Amino acid sequence: MIFICIKKNPKAMKKIIYGIVFMLLTGCNISKQGETWHPLYRAQAGLNKGGITENTDFSKTDDIVPDAFSGATNTGFNASGHILLPLKHNSIETGVDYMYNKQKFTFKDATNGYNGTRSIGSSQLMVPITYNLGLFKKKDPLGMVQVKLGYLMQFNLFNVSDKGNPLTDYSLKHFSSGITFGVSIIPFKLSNGNSLGFYFDGYRGSKVYNDYYNRSIYEMPASSFMKFGVIYQFGNK
Repeated sequence: MIFICIKKNPKAMKKIIYGIVFMLLTGCNISKQGETWHPLYRAQAGLNKGGITENTDFSKTDDIVPDAFSGATNTGFNASGHILLPLKHNSIETGVDYMYNKQKFTFKDATNGYNGTRSIGSSQLMVPITYNLGLFKKKDPLGMVQVKLGYLMQFNLFNVSDKGNPLTDYSLKHFSSGITFGVSIIPFKLSNGNSLGFYFDGYRGSKVYNDYYNRSIYEMPASSFMKFGVIYQFGNK
């Protein structure tokens, strides 16, 4: 019944996620074998690749040649603040991420009269919620290595610049969401009680960009990214 409700009313998913975030952030400490585990806090920063996943297969139409449209993505940057809440032997992770990237679409379509470039800068505020499975727990009760899987919401702001002949009409969505996954490794304990590590995250989500070459008849257009960087984890006191 829950899944039927969500399918008919996508706003129901947002309400459920907001409720989960609220319960997690207001939850109590969890004890295990007499030891109290407090929430852990992380600051993260790194690089990313991705954003709008453009269509590359025009086999479903006869009026577009293969090289009429192409895309290129620059390396962007990201920063975030996360909280980890112990849940029995593993943890729930959430927080707020900021990510920026820039893409350029090139149009070389003499048949349809589109010739030029479109640059799109994307600023995205993201809220991930993941279940973290901890591995190698001898020195860390939550795991020195954590494998993550969950859901991510994106709030998107775009800056679009066109050069060349009048290009295709387009539309952009300011909200998107999808599945996120990743790995965190926290191998270094610092003298001040904090820790240092690394993260790698991936994402595949809903479509955010639509134009003549990225219509709903194609399966490829969506949103996706890979990001990696450094974690500074504050000590569990």
